[in-house]
Amino acid sequence: MSIRTRIILIIAGALVLATTFAACMSGPTTVQIVSTTKAQNSLDNAEATRQAVIAAGGDPNATVQVQITKGSAAAKANEERAAKATAEAEKGNIASGVGGSASDEQTQGAAFEVDVPDTPAESGVIIVDIQTFGAEGTKFVPEIIKITAGSTVKWTNARKSAASATAHEGQEDFWDSDALFKGTFDKDPASFEHTFNIVGCFTYSSQFSGDTNTGAVCVE
Repeated sequence: MSIRTRIILIIAGALVLATTFAACMSGPTTVQIVSTTKAQNSLDNAEATRQAVIAAGGDPNATVQVQITKGSAAAKANEERAAKATAEAEKGNIASGVGGSASDEQTQGAAFEVDVPDTPAESGVIIVDIQTFGAEGTKFVPEIIKITAGSTVKWTNARKSAASATAHEGQEDFWDSDALFKGTFDKDPASFEHTFNIVGCFTYSSQFSGDTNTGAVCVE
């Protein structure tokens, strides 16, 4: 093979390599195109689901929002507690805290008997945190608090599972936090506040399936 032929072959080979390299740099490969398409489809599906949840009145950031439905066993149990609370309130029943003084007596219109804490009433903003305790489930911490009239209770939930602080029916005071949960991108726990101006003990619970936590606020 002559030197001229060798030079021509070397130049041709270099041109082929340069063309191949340029093609790889200028456009995506088949694998890249397929991966990009799948990723875009996933984003489109997620956005479509998000919009559907919003249109239905739900919160797209919630991971667990199984609320007690009308007619369910849990709903019937709540109705029975509410009926009992109303009957007790109409009778004007009195409950006093264990170890408490006569000043601890409160008009009882709650869904269950409350042992008023034998401690000074707190004032200002009082935090009640919703926590999970393994097999015991979720609890309000603290479960029972004693506050002065005009004070505010702030419920917080740093979990992604929804819970609520909802007063039992038939009491002189009522509040409902609706769904409380920490969103994926939220920095702070979800929270709800209610100011108490009526003297008495008021019970409440979470209105989400699986929650058995109950609590009470005693106001003096």
